[in-house]
Amino acid sequence: MKINKYLIWIILLIISLFLDNLILQYFQNIRISEFNSIITKFSIFTNGFFSLIFIGLIILIYNRKLILRFLLGFGVTALITYIIKIAIRRPRPFSTLDIISLIPSETGFSFPSGHAVFAFFSLAFIWNKFPKFRWIWLILSILIALSRIYTGVHYLSDIIAAIIIGLSLGKLFSKSAIFKKLNFFK
Repeated sequence: MKINKYLIWIILLIISLFLDNLILQYFQNIRISEFNSIITKFSIFTNGFFSLIFIGLIILIYNRKLILRFLLGFGVTALITYIIKIAIRRPRPFSTLDIISLIPSETGFSFPSGHAVFAFFSLAFIWNKFPKFRWIWLILSILIALSRIYTGVHYLSDIIAAIIIGLSLGKLFSKSAIFKKLNFFK
């Protein structure tokens, strides 16, 4: 019997909802003050714009024909993420729990993590189209996701949902036959 990988991700999301506070508390307890500034800067710097520029440059250098597909997918991903954030309206952990945020200026809603959505959208695109960069971007995506929990601006479930959304849309836009005709450069 083949288990649907999306079902596994949904189960992980449900489990993570029960572990959110525990995981946040754990990350609060393991913080090392000497690294807080570095992790905070990394977390702020590696936003969606970072993914857009970095992966966009890889595409332009190695396969320019994919740029329109990537940009369209990125835009659709941004729109879907925004709609979900507005629909769910989940407050940031530091605004409802007794935890200290390393990025108190972070505004907006928590669910899902935009940083992680864009990192994992880009990962799916890289994984399918540029395999020599896949492991570097996988590690970077995981670090981006963990930094959002470490800094206290996202719950684990925000990250799991972002992974599901990002990978799903990234796979759709990088592999779907519908988008193969979207070539800006011939």
